[in-house]
Amino acid sequence: MIQKSIDDSRYNSTKAKTVASICSICNSGCGILLHIENNKLIKASGDKDNPVTRGYICVKGKALPEIVNSPHRLKEPMIKNKDNSWQKISWAEAIDIIAKKLKELKKDYGPEALAVHVGQAGVRREFTPYLERFCFTYGTPNFSTCGSHCHKSKDMAGRVTYGALTVPDYINSKSVVLWGSNHQKSCPTLANNVNTAMKKGACLIVIDPIKTELAKKADLFLQIRPGTDGALALAMIHVIINENLYDKNFVEKWTFGFEELAQHVKEFTPEWASKITRVPSEKIIRAARIFATNGPGNITPGIAVELQTNGFQAIRGMTVLQAITGNLDIAGGALMSPPATLSPLRIEEDLDALPTAIGESRFPLFYDIYKNAQANVFSDGILDSEPNVINAMIIMGSNPISTWPNAEKLKRAFKKLDFLVVMDHFMTETSEMADMVLPAATFLERNEFWDRATTYGLPILCLIPKVLEEEGCISEWEFIMKLAKEMGYKDMFPWESQEEAMEFRLQPLGITLKQLNGTEGYQYRDVVMQKYENAGFQTPSNKVELYSQILERFGYNPLPIFEEPDESPVSRKDLASEYPFVLTTGAREIEFYHSRYRNVASLRNRLYEPLALLNPIDGEELGINNKQRIRIETPRGAIEIKACFTQDIMPGVISIPHGWDNANANLLTDNAVLDPVCGFPADRALLARISKAE
Repeated sequence: MIQKSIDDSRYNSTKAKTVASICSICNSGCGILLHIENNKLIKASGDKDNPVTRGYICVKGKALPEIVNSPHRLKEPMIKNKDNSWQKISWAEAIDIIAKKLKELKKDYGPEALAVHVGQAGVRREFTPYLERFCFTYGTPNFSTCGSHCHKSKDMAGRVTYGALTVPDYINSKSVVLWGSNHQKSCPTLANNVNTAMKKGACLIVIDPIKTELAKKADLFLQIRPGTDGALALAMIHVIINENLYDKNFVEKWTFGFEELAQHVKEFTPEWASKITRVPSEKIIRAARIFATNGPGNITPGIAVELQTNGFQAIRGMTVLQAITGNLDIAGGALMSPPATLSPLRIEEDLDALPTAIGESRFPLFYDIYKNAQANVFSDGILDSEPNVINAMIIMGSNPISTWPNAEKLKRAFKKLDFLVVMDHFMTETSEMADMVLPAATFLERNEFWDRATTYGLPILCLIPKVLEEEGCISEWEFIMKLAKEMGYKDMFPWESQEEAMEFRLQPLGITLKQLNGTEGYQYRDVVMQKYENAGFQTPSNKVELYSQILERFGYNPLPIFEEPDESPVSRKDLASEYPFVLTTGAREIEFYHSRYRNVASLRNRLYEPLALLNPIDGEELGINNKQRIRIETPRGAIEIKACFTQDIMPGVISIPHGWDNANANLLTDNAVLDPVCGFPADRALLARISKAE
């Protein structure tokens, strides 16, 4: 019998059992079956009865027993001695030390001297809003998430255009545009949905510098120079308006600023964009015509578009394309399906009393929407002022040395901190620099909500049950509760158990944990299309804002624009003469997730070392052989890595993954110039040079 609910899945049973759960390693949320004996995970397999992922499980999911049972896991809190050795301490000692440090910090420097960051391990996790509540109770505005580097750029673009982020409905689509998004590596269940749509006759358009697995199946592949996506979007808008292919009824009734947009894009012809993007003009025209006439359709901008100095405005162009073709909130289009509304933990009236957050004045719209600091400028807040703006940090579920731009600068910043605490499953490059490390429970060792709306547009809230108990490790939620009470914040954190807190969060839905029905979930609203017909859009005009009044109010261009990347062969011809290649970093690998799991044998055996993708034309010109070690250098630094020749990558472009400690891509990146709207770094469009490794 397969157990599915929180009550049936008690982790203290000694009997062998199989428990239905949801894997939360990435955003796919695959249904999995956990085979457990004597509180030990023996095997993880795909759950064929899961209605969303239908039995799929990736290699990371299959490796869950290796991950949770790893002898390398942190099992006890540790504090660093003066000689840099580690000393094991109890949880009570760790909480006491942290609380005393935070009280001294607040007294000496003010509460804003503390910065707290939660990484991808905190995305869609129940502890994250409690951590934010702790920060604001303490008085620091410097709380940040991985949204400083991922997802929030496109979320912002959706909000200022039509009031919400949308989710693509691939299965019912007739035209799918994957724009800098490699689902096969990053979210395979979505790739499965794209394949399903294609079997039903959908047309697939892929826009990428690299011919990905899905690009090889695509009806149309546009190979684009990294960092020029905004130009391509403008040209497609030009074609659709110039040829009268837009949805006239929707545009007339539900958009604001169409005349301004039409005038704005007159000069952005396919020929203009072709010279910039290296995409032939006839392909630009064909892509625009297909998307405008073969509906319903959707566009998925990937993180490759976000991580550019013009990324936000490029995605703005894509939201405009989605809107003027009438592909909003319809089956097969872009669904407006926000996650469930749970009891809020943020106390809005307290926000005005907070000091100014790091990045707030530089990225005012980012702060206005999220009330979060922008983590990409944390290193500046530590290094570039005396005394420091930031003197201490708590980092949970993140490895910034490996995943944030300009790793060397970050190292200097972390060394300057008075106190650094890192909570994680394993030792990382960042936790090695900490003054204290804390062992975190995995998602199998705590209870979690999982909302299907965020990835699939399905208004279903699920429960991921706690099924294991790991001695010495506690959940992030439990750590926050213990620290809050030690700080004297019990009134703000009154819950005695996580189950009690989760029941509180469910109150707006009028249900209990039992009613969530485990991994099958609870449908919290009806599926209704074209909701704007009754409620309009959540924008100042109550319409889709092609001309954004919000952007105008904050001093940004209200219409989508294109600007060359800060580092490109066009914008920096002086630099390009010395660094002639376009470098794109952060390519996804199915075996790993950001910097995680390279210590897992089965995954590392599949991909033992990082590879730099290089066109053989470039290799021949440089006198480099395939599989030869090469040196890649930017003005920030250099790494050595093995070259991998492939015809799939555009000549003149080199692509490398991130997350490898022996070839850290972020030794090459920078945080000096960021997207002016959202503050994202330009990890995907830089200049570099290549030579043989010595």
